[in-house]
Amino acid sequence: MPTFSLPSRRSLLGGASLAPFFWTAKGAFAQALTATPALTIGPYYPNRLPLDLDNDLLLINDSLTPSVGDILWVTGRILDRSGNPVRGAVVEIWQADNNGAYIHTGSPLTNREPNFQGYGKFETASDGRYLFRTVKPGIYPGRTRHIHYQIKTPSRGDLITQLHFDGEALNANDGVLNGVRDAAQKASIIRPIESVETSSLNEKRVNFDIVMGFTPEDAPAGTGPVISTRSGVVNAAGFDAGVAPGAWISIHGFRLALSTRTWTAADIVNGKLPTALDGVSVTINGREAAVYYVSPNQLNVLAPADTLSGTSTVVVKNTNGTSAATSVQMGAALPGFFRFAQEYVVATDSTGGYIAPTNLVDGLLTIPAKPLQTITLWGTGFGPTNPELPSGEVVTNASPLQNMPVIRFGNASAQVVYAGVTAAGLCQFNVVVPDVANGDYPVVAQVNGVRTSSAARIRVQR
Repeated sequence: MPTFSLPSRRSLLGGASLAPFFWTAKGAFAQALTATPALTIGPYYPNRLPLDLDNDLLLINDSLTPSVGDILWVTGRILDRSGNPVRGAVVEIWQADNNGAYIHTGSPLTNREPNFQGYGKFETASDGRYLFRTVKPGIYPGRTRHIHYQIKTPSRGDLITQLHFDGEALNANDGVLNGVRDAAQKASIIRPIESVETSSLNEKRVNFDIVMGFTPEDAPAGTGPVISTRSGVVNAAGFDAGVAPGAWISIHGFRLALSTRTWTAADIVNGKLPTALDGVSVTINGREAAVYYVSPNQLNVLAPADTLSGTSTVVVKNTNGTSAATSVQMGAALPGFFRFAQEYVVATDSTGGYIAPTNLVDGLLTIPAKPLQTITLWGTGFGPTNPELPSGEVVTNASPLQNMPVIRFGNASAQVVYAGVTAAGLCQFNVVVPDVANGDYPVVAQVNGVRTSSAARIRVQR
């Protein structure tokens, strides 16, 4: 069994220096972009939603039988007209299965693929990116291949549109597609399908950026800090709304701080993590949180480990005032894996090297995982440890999780060698990569009946 060294106790993420990749917001474009055209919702928006509403349409709940069809990864960003990412946007997709049938009861084709979810949704984080795993849609009478989208943004309006695919013969005569008269708008919704080079399953991918027809959001009136009204408080790794005791959370809003920085060694005194940086502090149910990162629009803080479950209130205070209390749900566990760009899970090997597709991050050496290799995944919010760790202090001894999570790569279970907290709020999982074919696989963990988002994925290559 491989031996993995535990991270340094003096910093949030230890010697691996993973922090810059966890919470980096993408920059904005300067030029105005072409707005994505609004298109018909069509007759087959699900009239009975499936039991599973996540972004992996190949698997329904915990089934191990994937849908039949050509696997297609669909990703992109939700942007405003200036190219700024839109966080908190709920992206819904629905489409025909491999046979051309929808999950709607009025679908013209009734030979539905029973293992295909048919509908999914995803809420964007600070980079505006979404991700779905699905199948290449089949064709039903009267239309070319397409995927329906509905985007709902925080207080800024909604958009219904469709994704079409380059090279489809039926594009030339499709009434919906050719109803878009503006050439630039029409071109923006026809996207090429590319092969995933490393996949032995012949997986495909398509990138579809969606530009909402509004300008950047203005800050609310006033001078004091304001927490965003929609998903303003989220798990810092999985981006799910809410808080878990002892977990890292991100707070989004306006005028949250007057400076931008992370804590330094000088801010940690006698093993106590700082509860204020540059005059910025956060309380959760009246208890002080440790403050790791401050900026005008985002804070990253460590929730107190002994905060009770249920409805909690979050308050931000700085030198300009105090925010209104924001109510969020707190549960014993709200697990999430940290991610690189394009939703690849943050993982390292036994030497501290990074596991990800080659050249995923500029200036960083990354290599895909190998079947049966033991690697380390990083996350937060996986619940209490045994023994308990002191709240708000530097972790001097790693502590195993009280409940061992189940971790899957796609529909294959991974052996969990170790699961525990090794630095403040940071969960470390040493796992053996399943013996799977080359390709991208969703990485999903379940603990205490709560699952991580299936947005996180990993590249496996022999």
